Amino acid sequence: MPAVLYHLQETRKFTDKRILRALATAGLFGNVVRTNASISGAEVGCQGEVGVACAMAAAAASQLFGGTLAQIEYAAEMGLEHHLGLTCDPVCGLVQIPCIERNAFAASRALDANTYANFTDGRHRVSFDRVVATMHQTGKDLPSLYKETSTGGLASNSDMDEQPGDPALRTKDLNKEH
Repeated sequence: MPAVLYHLQETRKFTDKRILRALATAGLFGNVVRTNASISGAEVGCQGEVGVACAMAAAAASQLFGGTLAQIEYAAEMGLEHHLGLTCDPVCGLVQIPCIERNAFAASRALDANTYANFTDGRHRVSFDRVVATMHQTGKDLPSLYKETSTGGLASNSDMDEQPGDPALRTKDLNKEH
């Protein structure tokens, strides 16, 4: 949310007042999810955190760009729909991997959902409410090891001392060759 709104304010020069209205729009969508499902990674996986934030940012962006109510709802629906089933599997229980990257990609996805929705008339087949209900059920169906426990997914397959992309590891490998 903050990255999307900051980017739009800096590049499109939206006023503080318009940003505040967009935040209110985003908050409405977030509250719908909080009331009818969850925004907790521990309860429904990262779809409830990153997915909902993406939906909120998409709705805010659509509102800023003059989307109709149908287009705003469609942008939010796409933002959440395309995160359904996302696990919460932080490496070592920290938010650095993969959380930071997921949030960055979700910010980009929110802007894309806004663009797509605002190029349509807003009509679509799956409502935001239906996606929220689906996310809630999907979260119930996810095994607990994929819900912020650091026992499944990426979290269970990591050894922070031996990461293949780690520059320190590459240095160790180079030193072995010499």
